[in-house]
Amino acid sequence: MAEEVLEKLILEKFEKKIRGRHSTVYVLGGRVVKVFKKDLSYNFWKEVAFLSYLQPRGFVPKIYAIQPSSSSITMEYIDGKNIGELAKNGKLSAKMVIDCMDVCRTLDTLMIQKEEMSRPEKHIIFRDGEPYFIDFERSVITPKPANVTQFTSYLIKKFKIESELTDLVKEYKRKFDEASYSELRSNLMRVLSSEL
Repeated sequence: MAEEVLEKLILEKFEKKIRGRHSTVYVLGGRVVKVFKKDLSYNFWKEVAFLSYLQPRGFVPKIYAIQPSSSSITMEYIDGKNIGELAKNGKLSAKMVIDCMDVCRTLDTLMIQKEEMSRPEKHIIFRDGEPYFIDFERSVITPKPANVTQFTSYLIKKFKIESELTDLVKEYKRKFDEASYSELRSNLMRVLSSEL
């Protein structure tokens, strides 16, 4: 009951409103209420499932309440800069990128395909130097996720990195093991240290 009152208050006194293709996000203080469009309850339940499962990992917003009747999720507001803004303003460090890669590897090992890593600009937010991944409504479970490969491809295009990483990406995609990830990670770190 208290969460319903809080949600109503947030929806009436929000500070910021962000409209997306599938939902509207209302911001009030340290919380957001993400309200899905009525005909997208499947997206709502997917977001609930993935965020709930990933809560212990620490790289997703904390969930405070789930309201199936309104297809809304009350969660922590990650107040920071997205990876696109940081890259554009030259404030993205090699360590920040590698931290994102490590999250992508975690998602790969959990068999979760995020479906946003080839264009992650608005889906990774940094707060106090730590990456948070948001918007899991399009995610799927698959035996061969491609978060690391998609994110690396994004980096190669974004920073016009020499294609020396391409073979390492292919090797990781083929083997999907810790050794090939470590090799890709260390080479990416070396390349980015001179680029960023």
